[in-house]
Amino acid sequence: MAWVVLGAAFLMQMVFSGVHFSFGVFLKPVAEEFGWGRGTTAFAYTLLWWVSSPAGLLLGWLSDRIGTRKILVFGAILFGLGVFLSSRIENLWQFCLYFGVLAGIGRAADRAPLLSAVLQFFRRRKGLAMGITLSGTGVGTLLFPWLARHMITVVDWRAAFAAMGLLSWLILLPTAFIIRKPREGETEAEQKGDRELQARELNGILGTADTDWTMSQVLRNRIFWIFVVTGLACCVSHSLPLAHIVAYASDKGIADLTAAGILGVIGVSAAAGRLMWGVTADIIGSRKTVFCCIGLQTLAMFLVAFAQSLPAFYLFAVGFGLAYGGVLPLYAVVTRELFGMKRFGTVYGMHSLVTSFGMGGGGIVGGYLFDFSGSYFVPLMTSTVLGIIATGFAARLAFLTEPGAPAQEAGIPVEAAAQAEI
Repeated sequence: MAWVVLGAAFLMQMVFSGVHFSFGVFLKPVAEEFGWGRGTTAFAYTLLWWVSSPAGLLLGWLSDRIGTRKILVFGAILFGLGVFLSSRIENLWQFCLYFGVLAGIGRAADRAPLLSAVLQFFRRRKGLAMGITLSGTGVGTLLFPWLARHMITVVDWRAAFAAMGLLSWLILLPTAFIIRKPREGETEAEQKGDRELQARELNGILGTADTDWTMSQVLRNRIFWIFVVTGLACCVSHSLPLAHIVAYASDKGIADLTAAGILGVIGVSAAAGRLMWGVTADIIGSRKTVFCCIGLQTLAMFLVAFAQSLPAFYLFAVGFGLAYGGVLPLYAVVTRELFGMKRFGTVYGMHSLVTSFGMGGGGIVGGYLFDFSGSYFVPLMTSTVLGIIATGFAARLAFLTEPGAPAQEAGIPVEAAAQAEI
């Protein structure tokens, strides 16, 4: 059953991410029809990120209490509705409400609730499980923008939005009903009779049997804030080139269609990276793997600031895609490792609240810096500096060499941290 749930989670991730990242295909035709600026039109996309952040926290908290399946069905209905209604817009507030707010709340269901369901089945091969699940993002980024572009060419953008909404319902709703919690004896730890592993999975290496990980406890935990700063700096850093790499390549004299293909290379590389780094995490540990991914991502952003040719951009796309693809799935694994499964939805939801604001803000920051400086060198150097900051904090998480140190810094019992596999 574990692999069936994993397959369903892959499909849900493919649809949620694929439809979401198809927005760039709609940007120009929607802006031209209504006479809006591209920045104004793109606000609906940014709003989706920003709305999904607090919504992810709420849905993660609810999934811990009323069950994952109900949350996923709710999210699937709302996401498809928001995308479908985007085909009926006549003004900007409607676009922001439908695509930004409704679809944003629905999209939040694929964060903590969906990943929590997968992680409950896979206790030992958690890195591989997250890699497979979130490789759906790369597959979706390849398929859905192509489908949307084809429909816009053949019919119009309204028909494409309607089709995306209906297709979302068609795939998401049936797969949501497949997702469930493992029954007794279905997890890897239970099958192997590993009671120590079961206890650690429930409470995390920072907790004890009495730790319930309330929101207050988490917010007072120093290690949590190191984790949050790592995610925030990392997400602002990599979302900036994701939003602007096509325009940057075009400014360097690369044909528009070819420049757009750079995103496709990033998507394919990210899908491969999710699998590669997932396996790596199961070997060397999730925190050390996050450190490696952020370091490689930062190096790629620094080098592309000096790119002058198409091969250089393709080299960036491969390196950046591999690293960027590995980071996001592992945040869920690190959350589970540190804080356990008992309140995974709540803790991961709080972390996602911050990182999603970073994902939404990177494009805006890059745009303003470009307008100010007249080139993409300053934005990319800013991205590099943020990446260095993220790498430093990731190193603090990765190399906790003294078992008592993290406990003392976090204000938790030393005995609990002594159980950590560092």
